[in-house]
Amino acid sequence: MKNIGDVSIVLPSYNERENIAEAIERMSKVMGQRLKEIIIVDDNSPDGTWKLVEELNHPKVRLIRRMNEKGLASALADGIDAAQGSIVVWLDCDLGLSPEEIPHLVRQLDVHDIAIASRYVKGGKDPRPFFRVFLSWMINGFSIFFLGPGIRDYTSGFAAVRKSVFDKVHFSRRGFGEYFIEFAYKAKKKGFKIVEIPCAYNIRPGGISKSDGDLGTLLKLGKDYGFKVLNLRFGRLP
Repeated sequence: MKNIGDVSIVLPSYNERENIAEAIERMSKVMGQRLKEIIIVDDNSPDGTWKLVEELNHPKVRLIRRMNEKGLASALADGIDAAQGSIVVWLDCDLGLSPEEIPHLVRQLDVHDIAIASRYVKGGKDPRPFFRVFLSWMINGFSIFFLGPGIRDYTSGFAAVRKSVFDKVHFSRRGFGEYFIEFAYKAKKKGFKIVEIPCAYNIRPGGISKSDGDLGTLLKLGKDYGFKVLNLRFGRLP
């Protein structure tokens, strides 16, 4: 990997005790000396994820244990604010997305500002149940229709970004996956160079993703994402 800066990896966590140690180990191994830090932002997990992270005592792991706030977007925002590397990578720590893809994303920042791991460019895959994949297709198609071309996977949630980008692009603390739609769209509007590289979503070890719950949860997320897209397109951007 070309020397383009140290990397901070931000991992939001809630009840990830079964996966967190493996996630840290794999990320540390694949990044080697390039790794500046792994920031675990844990929302006081009842299963003791935060306690296990403390017990691991990994030299490059920083734990932010949040007692009074919960939520994916705000956890990522806190991790990004705390990051000391010149490059920030974030992804879920449930291993649904492979840590081994991180170097491929980071390498793209030789010539780009943002690299998105995409299921919807050539070579990308999403083997989840049909209805879940169909809903994701619909959300992304809706996003592309209203927000324009240039990004295929507006709900990726796995990206590498030059830290300097956040000086000009607001990172929302609200909602669940809506933050990624908003961040990607605003970055595109600001003229930052964005590239998507193919990735494969894996079936989560030991369970399902928090976004892959019952039908009611999926439909609510779809509605929230749709309103976010319409607000970005027709509302006022902060």
